Amino acid sequence: MDFYVGFSMIASMTGYGVGISQKDETVVTVEVRSVNHRFLDLHVRLTREFSSLETEIQQLVRNYFARGRVDVNVSIQGGSPVEAMVNASAVKGYLESAAKLKDEFRLEDSLDLKTLMTLPGVLQSRDSLAAAAAGGEIPGMVRESVRNALESVVAMRRQEGEALESDMLRHLDSIRRHAREIGGLSPASVVEYRRKLEERLAQLLQVELDPQRLAQEVALMADKCDISEEIARLESHLDQYASLMQTGTEVGKKLDFLLQEMQREANTILSKAANLEITRHGIAVRADIEKLREQIQNVE
Repeated sequence: MDFYVGFSMIASMTGYGVGISQKDETVVTVEVRSVNHRFLDLHVRLTREFSSLETEIQQLVRNYFARGRVDVNVSIQGGSPVEAMVNASAVKGYLESAAKLKDEFRLEDSLDLKTLMTLPGVLQSRDSLAAAAAGGEIPGMVRESVRNALESVVAMRRQEGEALESDMLRHLDSIRRHAREIGGLSPASVVEYRRKLEERLAQLLQVELDPQRLAQEVALMADKCDISEEIARLESHLDQYASLMQTGTEVGKKLDFLLQEMQREANTILSKAANLEITRHGIAVRADIEKLREQIQNVE
């Protein structure tokens, strides 16, 4: 292969990670899933009592990732049991209303305790975890679990990136080989054109050909079919592509732009193709470019 294969700097946008933090009976579990997306698309799920942590969690994710859809699910279990609180105002209101109805309509039954406790608003639950949210240990446990989960996702995205890089390098090498074949065939195609042109003109005119006029026609054809600039630009794009893959993450958009330029050069080469062999190699180049376009959809 023509390209150096070292430590992968490419990161995939597909990953999964779990972070768990435990203290006494309280367990915080964070799951993070990421898939490909054009931009960074964050979704955080956590209980209403800890909704104030959502902004901080989003910032943590942004510190790790630049692209992809990222789903963060925070689960908090354990801790002190739920405490039941009686809403005295609601109880008073129900009792006063019941007494008024009893007097007004001369009702026999009175409002008993069992019935009263089931009325809406009388009992309110308060999880002691919520009380600790402002300054207790839960927020710190959430942060730790989020970081651990994100680190796991990073490791998986790097691993996926290594597989992507290996496959992309294979296609880059294939494009370069085909480009070199095209470059070698281009001069021969002009010679072949001259031979065929002489044969056709001789058959049609059945007279001796004017060498100067023939040379002019061949020169025009050679200029029209010259693809040396396209080959040079294509190889330059290949070098830039391979270099970007070794520079770090957040290169997906740049690689996509380079593939657009490579596609343009391949199309121009096909439009100038002077024989079937050049066309065959040009089609192969375009097929490799399409494979690369599919792969970079998952590159950060």
